[in-house]
Amino acid sequence: MVTNSNDFLLIVIDFQEKLAKHIDGINSIIESSIKLIKAFNIFELPVILTEQIKLGNTIQEIKSLVNVEPIQKHTFSCLGCEEFYRKIKEVNPKICILIGIEAHICILQTALDLIKEGYKVYVAIDCIGSRNKIDKDVAIQRLIMEGAKPATAEMIIYEILKSAKHEKFKKILEIVKG
Repeated sequence: MVTNSNDFLLIVIDFQEKLAKHIDGINSIIESSIKLIKAFNIFELPVILTEQIKLGNTIQEIKSLVNVEPIQKHTFSCLGCEEFYRKIKEVNPKICILIGIEAHICILQTALDLIKEGYKVYVAIDCIGSRNKIDKDVAIQRLIMEGAKPATAEMIIYEILKSAKHEKFKKILEIVKG
């Protein structure tokens, strides 16, 4: 990963009430996602939250941690939404980290478009899900084949942290050990 932590953007995609209850392994996905979001808050790094229209509000466990209003979208790729596109250009990250649901639809299509735009894309595999395991499994294979980098929440957190001497190490350790 890039050495400057300011180069990161966390994109939290469609953790919505109507869909979340149908996602395979959702409790574990939410738990890992919460760790990553909390770490981004401690590092004071930017986060974008999206909601797919017609799927309800973002689940409370996630919404309560994200200090931005969700961007409403109708396209599956976040980049198809004008407001999202403007926001990502404003933040201008080198690395976009994707978490959310569903892996084989919105995560995949967003990753593909981000890669086409020249961004490095990391997908926190323990923070994405689909209704069916096969869809998530194939999405992960496709993401890797297309150039997205697989990671986990803890891998990303520690790569940003870099050292136990980091001033925020103790706060991060509390989150990771949870």
